[in-house]
Amino acid sequence: MRYSRKQIAIALYTVLAGVAAGARAQLPATDIWVADLAVDGGTVRIDTPENATRHPGYDNQPSFLPDGSGFLFSAADPGTGTDVFRWDAETGAVGRVTDTPESEYSPTPLDGGFCAVRVEADSTQRLWRFDADGGSPRCVMTDVDSVGYFVWLDPRTVAVFVVGDPHTLRRVDVAAQAETIVARDIGRCLLRVPGTRDVTFTARDADGRYSFFRLPAADSTPVPLIAGAGEGQDAAWVGDTLLATTGTAVFAARPFESGVWTRVADAAKWRLHGLTRIAASPDGGTLALVCEE
Repeated sequence: MRYSRKQIAIALYTVLAGVAAGARAQLPATDIWVADLAVDGGTVRIDTPENATRHPGYDNQPSFLPDGSGFLFSAADPGTGTDVFRWDAETGAVGRVTDTPESEYSPTPLDGGFCAVRVEADSTQRLWRFDADGGSPRCVMTDVDSVGYFVWLDPRTVAVFVVGDPHTLRRVDVAAQAETIVARDIGRCLLRVPGTRDVTFTARDADGRYSFFRLPAADSTPVPLIAGAGEGQDAAWVGDTLLATTGTAVFAARPFESGVWTRVADAAKWRLHGLTRIAASPDGGTLALVCEE
């Protein structure tokens, strides 16, 4: 059996990102669910979620648009490569944004368009920029390879998860393409601290569990923020409240005040399992949850 260039690329990305292993590895079957969200101080309410994607195969990595009108996400049919799609909050419709022989991951809105990690024909993983309609793709940094995840700090600086052994967090000056390693053995969660240019990321301790750290914009020395909630490594900020997933649970903490997590939802009551990535709309009114299909 012969495999397409895109199937080969997706298998490589899957292996490198630690989702699965093997030359014929497939991305997990996941769906994205959305729910109304209300956060008031230490009180968090998550209403019953609805399936936003309803698509057999991989639907993952939701990232809300700045105006909250929807989110971008990556999706793939079983055995194929990924493209970027858009969910519309008003209509609930899902539309394709890219349709390329390459695979795109981690779409993130930026300046009227978006950025994404592209697995190229030769399996290079670099950061690319697109117009809002998926057109005019251009490579952001030709020399920075093996990018897994990323978060922009300002127009000139981006923090990137670089795939390796171990995975590393690097702050990159885009114009100079100068990389500075600031942390090692990190997890996939990279977030901007609201209202700042600081970064929140996860890293594993000696027991293999993840804790959250803060990387100040003006420094390269990470600062411990809060121990992880259970075995999970995915989270989202809503103001100064951090929401995190593990198993079927959603936890909340206000790490600048306390190191205590509070369980705010159990997705098992909605028959959802295997919660991973989580994202909140800019106004804090909508929550997106990735779970097993």
